[in-house]
Amino acid sequence: MSRAFAKPIVVVSKCLEFEACRYNGERIASSFIERLEPHVRFRPVCPEVEIGLGTPRDPIRIYSQGEQKALFQPSTRKHLTRRMNAFSRRYLEGLEEVDGFILKAKSPSCAITDARIFPTPGSEEQIAQGAGLFAGAALEAFGSRAFVDETGLSEPAARENFLTRIFALAAFREVKESGRADRLARYHAENKLLFMAYDQETMREMGRVAANHEKQTFGEAASAYESALLRLLTRSPTRATWVNALTHAVGHLSEKVSARDKARFLDAMEEYREGKIPLGEPLEILREWISRLGSEYLGKQTIFEPYPSVLGGQSRPALICGVRSE
Repeated sequence: MSRAFAKPIVVVSKCLEFEACRYNGERIASSFIERLEPHVRFRPVCPEVEIGLGTPRDPIRIYSQGEQKALFQPSTRKHLTRRMNAFSRRYLEGLEEVDGFILKAKSPSCAITDARIFPTPGSEEQIAQGAGLFAGAALEAFGSRAFVDETGLSEPAARENFLTRIFALAAFREVKESGRADRLARYHAENKLLFMAYDQETMREMGRVAANHEKQTFGEAASAYESALLRLLTRSPTRATWVNALTHAVGHLSEKVSARDKARFLDAMEEYREGKIPLGEPLEILREWISRLGSEYLGKQTIFEPYPSVLGGQSRPALICGVRSE
């Protein structure tokens, strides 16, 4: 079971694998980013270098300025807020399309959630954590896209969610570029079970848009569909929604599967629901049935391969342990 994938567009902190541009002159090696590179279109950026800070450079820090964040370099006493905000705005406005961001954790420019924040420029006592200035601007402009830092990439759940989202968004971008209603309908049909695992009601809403009974123009339908897609992908599947989606999947094979095999699958689903086994086990049962018994519909469903298998293997580690319980 293998399919072709559109290449997502991903902004990445340049110090992660690409260039030795950290404040201390180092590069952070990332075997996962190296493995991901052939499958995406990376847009490496180092906001601190872009605003004229050298490599290596003295550390910069965020301090609180009322309800705003300010950027300061203690050793030179330079205030860098305006420069960073201007670069962030210019860079992000120049991104015509983007599917995701891989950013450096704890960075005053790129941290998504864990940059240290101080009460004053000279204080040594941290009062909070939050987004770096560049990451904060990116979240404001593209918050419905996929965001992860290098620590998240080491966690199966966060990595799975990120990969699933960026490849779903990249595939939809190709649909938009085609301008064809039949491509939109096919995209929805092939993603139906995956989207059901995220949120069944939103999936049905998207199905009505794709069917286009109201005879909207393609642009209108694609815009409405994209809004729902972005909303859907911000959710996280639960054990209950995975059980629901895979139970729907097995319904397409019910006439071909023996009672004994069906009972084995239902037992596996119950064990998964109770947290006794990983999701990979019932998924693998279905993959084996599709291979052995054949199903044109299920063979095209992205739920069984939401991103290139070389990026995570067939075990789908985050599908195994990364769902919320319900």
